[in-house]
This record gives sequence, C-alpha cells and structure tokens, in this order.
Amino acid sequence: MARFPFHVVLPLRLTWTNREHNRCQSCRTRRIKCDKVKPECSQCRRVAKKCPGYRDQLSLMFRDETSKVVQKSHASWKTTSPDQAQQAHQPSSESSAASTYSPWSSSSPSSSSSSDGHSPPARRSSTAVALSRNPGATSPKIYMRVEPTIEQKGYRFFLDRYLLGQPDAPQNSEQLAAYASGPDALQNVMVAVGLAGLSNTQGDRAMNNLSRQKYTDALRQTSQLIAAKPTHPGAVMFPVRAVITLALFEIVQGGSSKLSTGTANIHIHGAIALLRGVLPIRTAPAGGVRGILQLMFSLFIPSQLTETPLPAVFFEALGFCKPALPVKEQCCCDLAITIARFLRVVSTLKTLKLTDGDIATESIFQQLLELDDIFEGLEVSLQAAYPFYVEEGDFPAAAVFQGKYHAYSEIWGARLWNHLRWARILVVQKLIDLSNECPVSGSVMLSKTRRDQCFGTAARMAEDTITSTPSHWHHPMLDQASAKKFAAGGKGGSGGVGLPALLWHLKIAGCAPGVPSEYWGWTYNLIQVVWKNMGMHHALALAEVMEGHRAGLEQQAIDRILKKEDEDW
Repeated sequence: MARFPFHVVLPLRLTWTNREHNRCQSCRTRRIKCDKVKPECSQCRRVAKKCPGYRDQLSLMFRDETSKVVQKSHASWKTTSPDQAQQAHQPSSESSAASTYSPWSSSSPSSSSSSDGHSPPARRSSTAVALSRNPGATSPKIYMRVEPTIEQKGYRFFLDRYLLGQPDAPQNSEQLAAYASGPDALQNVMVAVGLAGLSNTQGDRAMNNLSRQKYTDALRQTSQLIAAKPTHPGAVMFPVRAVITLALFEIVQGGSSKLSTGTANIHIHGAIALLRGVLPIRTAPAGGVRGILQLMFSLFIPSQLTETPLPAVFFEALGFCKPALPVKEQCCCDLAITIARFLRVVSTLKTLKLTDGDIATESIFQQLLELDDIFEGLEVSLQAAYPFYVEEGDFPAAAVFQGKYHAYSEIWGARLWNHLRWARILVVQKLIDLSNECPVSGSVMLSKTRRDQCFGTAARMAEDTITSTPSHWHHPMLDQASAKKFAAGGKGGSGGVGLPALLWHLKIAGCAPGVPSEYWGWTYNLIQVVWKNMGMHHALALAEVMEGHRAGLEQQAIDRILKKEDEDW
C-alpha cells in the first residue's frame, strides 16, 4: 500500500526543526547568521539598524503551506483523486448526489462555513444531535435517510472506535459539543482519522487518499484558528483538540512506530504552546495543568525511540506546572523529571563507548541504580496521590489478563502509573544488559541480590501494566456493563488519544527481561486486536517489532519498517 508522501507532512517538520526560520527578518533577507538575541540581534545593532524582531514560534509551526502541499501530494499519488474516490463509493445516483453533502448533515446539502470558522448549526449531524440529547450513550445509533457518504462513514468510525467507545469518552453535553459542533478544522481531522482507520481495516486505497486530503484541509484550517490567536480558554480548546487529533492521525496513518510518533510529536509541541497561553482554565482539572502534563508525557516515547534528549520546552513547561498543582499531586512532575533523567542517560550511552572496568562505565551503573531507587520512592508517592486496587473476576481471558484488573479513581492516575512502570522496566533492563556486556563493572556495581531484584521488578511492572489494560481501552469482547466497570473515570473527554502510549507500554511489558512467555503472547494478541478493530497502523508496526524481539531481531524489525516506509515515500 502506498504511503503518505513525505513532503505532505514536511512543512510542519521543517518549521519545528529548522531553527534558521526563526531569524529576524533583516538577517533572513540578508541571508546571514542571526544570534537571535532579544530584544535586538547583534547583527542589526552592529549596523545601527532597528531589528524587526522574531517571528512567533507557534505561527511558524503552523504557517499555511497547504496549497503547495496539496499540489505536490496530488502529483505524487498518481492515483484516483479524492473527488473520484468519493464518487466510486456511491452505490447509486441518489447516493452519489449525497456525496455533495456535508459529512455532518444526513439529508441536506452542506452550506458554507461562517466567518468565524465554525460550521453553521445546519451542519450538525443527526448523530451529534442525538448524542447531545443523550450524553450517557456509549455508542451512537445513526439513522440515515440516504446511504451514508464516505465522509459520514469516516466520521461514524471515529466516533465509535476512537471517541465514544473509550474509557475517557465525553460524558456530558459540554464535552460532546466540543466535538459535535466544533469548527471545520476539528470536524475534518475527525473524518481524516476515521477514514484512515476504516481504510486500513478494509484495504481501501481510495478511502485512504480521501483521508489524506481531509488531513491536509484540517492542517490549513487549524493554522487559521491559531492565527486568530484565541485568548479565551473555551475558544482555545477547539484548536488544541484539532492539533491533538492531527497527531492521532499520524499514529493511525503512519506505518512506522518510530516515524509516526516522531511526526506526531511536532503536533504535541503546538498543543502545549496553545494551552500554555491561556492557563489557568477554571473548568479544567488543576486549572488545565494536567492537560499540558499529559501532552508532555507523550513526548517520552519518541525521545526513547530516537534516543534524543527532550526539548527545552519540556523543562520550561514543568517549571510552571508543578507549583500550579496541589502538593499531593506534585509527585507527577517528579516522575516526569525522573523519566527525563533516564532518557538523558540513554542518550549519553548512544555516544559513549563503554569499557568494562572503566570509571565511566561504573558511573553509568551508579546513575541507573539511583534512578531505580527514585522510582521505588515514587511508587509510594503515586499510591498516596492516585491509589489503585487489584480486583478479580470471571472475564474473557483475551480481554482481562488472568481475570485480574485494576480499579483506579481516574484515568489521569492510571496513565501516570503506566508511565512509571514503563520507565522502570527500561531502567532495570538497562542495568541487566550492562552487567552482561560489562561483567567486571557489573560484579562491582550490581550484586547478585540486586540483579535478581531487577528481574523481579521487571516482572512486577510488566504484570501491572498488562493488568491495567481494561482501564485504558475497551476490548470489543467486553459487554457495555463490564467495560464501564473496568474504566477509570475521566474528566477530559478525549477518547482514545492515550491508546498509542498504552500500546507502547504493553510492548515494553511483553518484551521485559525474564517475564513469562504468556506476557508476550497476551500483549501481542491484544495489539493485533487493536489493529483489526481500529485500523491503527501504529499497532501493526508494534506487532512486527514484537515478532522481531521474540526472534532476537528487534532492531532489524524496526530498521525494516523504516526502510519500507522510506521506499514508499
């Protein structure tokens, strides 16, 4: 299957990574290096010229290059156009006429957008109206007077599989309104995600092409929302949700777990910048700080995969998040700092050639041992702030591991626990690997008792990660009553945006050192179910990496996926 052309996402990638775009306009025009000193750069002061200042980073990240992107992407696809694709999916002339309708109107032609970028009331679907009248519904029933259009199918797929079918689904009319009556940018990216997932499950190339077009439209429309510089917390949530869902599209559409998370990472930076500009938000948990922290925690996985340090914005955001939290909850910021420290050690190891018995090798051992001790203390703090309990029952084995599940008070705490478990598994795994590679240093720094404790810690963290799964994701085998019983309550109403992180945590748990083969089998099978049920390419890529791990060829599996994606692009 052809992949999404690289240059379609390239404008966002370049705007984040190419720092030269942030030179002052004078240095850009003269094509000279700018030291970006504020308020005026040294080059302008040297020639006694008034420095025009620097462009805002947020506007750089989302500048409108859509026309260029669309032109290039259409030229590279060499396949049926999105309009032709939509016509190909209409079963009759009557339903073909319906293809000119909005995806959010079941029986009347779509009208143009209003001047403020929001869809007129007429564009709300019967689904949205029904959901607003019945906020407790977990699965919408959509009644169409005509065959649903391809866009409506994508929208419905997103609602069913990615939003309402998840533990952190919208629970009230206000949360539903954020999706059902949001601006065109949010509507289009939901359709894009739905069509991407649906096309992946059906192998439908034409539908996949239309999902890319909707994604491109959403990029342009999101940049327009950001350009309006909303200052009211309610208004800013629309572009934030759009940006987060753009990141979700990268995970659903992308074939490489490494590359798709890296591209999605760029969108996450944009969401952090947007939220930071309007804090505090009175109606959000902890004034909106939790929302920023959840976004920041999502940066860990791409950092680990690429073995690169976290960006400066991560530590800047932590600086204002911690004081804004209740004292009891500030341990979540301590957890973030500890994980960041570990990732820095991993980044150091990438460039450091260790010699067995050398003082530098022993220093790495010492740092990892200290981190493991800190994680042990953080377990106590998390249990006090976000307690959970292990429950048991008679449930489908494929959905509930060994009949056990966790009872959490809220999804926020459940996600924090899995971040700790995932990171601690990696810490003890690194200790075990280093002791194997450097036995002399290992015999000095890692006693046999401590080494055995590392294996025990890995097994315990892995089992807890797997046992927590029903709190994060509704397995299709579970009935509605069971799914509701397992779910950790949420206040964000963001649906399945936390699922990609869960899948990576499960992969780490299933491949943890010394764990029973049952762990690998359960997590592998569940990840396959996610792929088949939701069409999330990220899950398919992770399943292949797990196969490589079992065969002792994990790195080769990752390299093979990346090579295939490069060839497709």
